[in-house]
Amino acid sequence: MPKKQPRAAQLARQIQAVTGLPYTRCLKMCEPSEGSWVRLARELRTAGLTEAADHLLAVDAVTTEASTWFSAGGEIEGLYYYTDNPRVQRTYDACSDAADAVLNRVGFDRHSWDSDAEVYHAAFLALSKAGTLPDGRTLARAALDVFADDATWCSDVIRSKGRAPFTYDTAAGLTGPGTPTAVAARKAARAMARAAAIPFHGDEEWYEAAGVMVEVMWHAAEAAGLPPLEGRPNCQDHLRDFMDGEIPQR
Repeated sequence: MPKKQPRAAQLARQIQAVTGLPYTRCLKMCEPSEGSWVRLARELRTAGLTEAADHLLAVDAVTTEASTWFSAGGEIEGLYYYTDNPRVQRTYDACSDAADAVLNRVGFDRHSWDSDAEVYHAAFLALSKAGTLPDGRTLARAALDVFADDATWCSDVIRSKGRAPFTYDTAAGLTGPGTPTAVAARKAARAMARAAAIPFHGDEEWYEAAGVMVEVMWHAAEAAGLPPLEGRPNCQDHLRDFMDGEIPQR
């Protein structure tokens, strides 16, 4: 009886059938890699948050598969844009439809922030847990790494709901050791809760939530034992231009 193909091989064959690209090239696109979401899932599991880790890995698998389909369409566009535009359009549409099908199958939509919102839920749980530990630097670092260096984009994500009800209200009751890392982790978690509570109304709320997300990343870096906003030039600019260069003391 033939062995079942690994998921990467199955996906590569599907992409090959749609795009006509060589199988080896398709397989290369499908090779698994460890990004920030997978690293966060690993740290959640180590901290005993198994359900959150499993959920995050499932989100990562779906969004990675969808992204691979979009990448395949981009490959065809790069190869044939000037020589066979009908093929580009036909194949790109087919790849986009396949990506949408992957997302829709589990209740996601590519035009929403729901998948990223669920990653932020996991980051909140990680920071909350780090706030209960004398030294939760590794957990805080994993949470920090999922935040993009774009405060306004983070503003949209944190205020999105995801597919299932999730509450940030537990942030108000967080307690733990008085170590600098634990205190900073709790500040980051509480800031996430404040940002999530800001409604979608207009630019004023958009920038308000963005500023609070800069606070999140500042305190998460402190909890991780890193210089705040290091390697995040866009967030540094936001702090300077929209927050008078100061993180509020709360």
